[in-house]
Order: sequence, then structure tokens, then C-alpha cells
Amino acid sequence: MNNNNVNWFEIGTDHPQETMDFYGKMFGWKFQEYTDMENEYYNIIEPGNEYPTGGILGTAGKIAEYSTFYTLVSDVETAIKAAKDNGARVIWGPVTDKTGLTFARLNDNTGHQFGVFSAGK
Repeated sequence: MNNNNVNWFEIGTDHPQETMDFYGKMFGWKFQEYTDMENEYYNIIEPGNEYPTGGILGTAGKIAEYSTFYTLVSDVETAIKAAKDNGARVIWGPVTDKTGLTFARLNDNTGHQFGVFSAGK
């Protein structure tokens, strides 16, 4: 994984099982439940990959459904500042999960959603 490259993607859905069924049939993706989160979450393992490269979040109707990508950065706070300086708006974050990863989701200067994350300091 390299900084400033897309290293994760996520699909938020009210129907995680149907979503997994679709992408499993479409692209041969495999899924593993990730139990370290408060919400229903499944890691995505694409064919030929040993490790997850994305995830499916069960939104349970609490937020709008979405798909987005996350770019690895060295520091989330610095990335947020740079994004805001260039016209972006923070949707949520930064938040740090139990594993020490820090995330934020933003809208770019034209409203497209994207995320940034870092492995911590």
C-alpha cells in the first residue's frame, strides 16, 4: 500500500447479503465478516488477492446508500486541511477505529464523495 493511492473501497447498503450475492456472482468476490465494528461489516477479497481491498457496510437504513473509495495518506488531519483548502467539505471524521486506523469522508469541490485514511502516527 502506498500513500496517495486508492487502497480501499466501500459500499454502504441496506441490503448487504443481496449486495454480496450480486458482486460475488459478477466478479467472483469473496467476503469475510469483520466483527471489530459496531455496524455490520464484511471485508471484500477480490480474486487473486490474499487480503481484503474493500468492504461492505450494512447501513440498516441509518444513512443513504453509497459507494466510495479511500486513499491512504500519511496524516488524515493534514489531508483534510488540504482538501478544505481546495474547496472540499468534510462529511464526517476524522474517526479512529479499534485497530488504530483513522478515517474521514469528504465531498470534493464538485460534490463527489471520497475518503482518506491513515494507519496512525
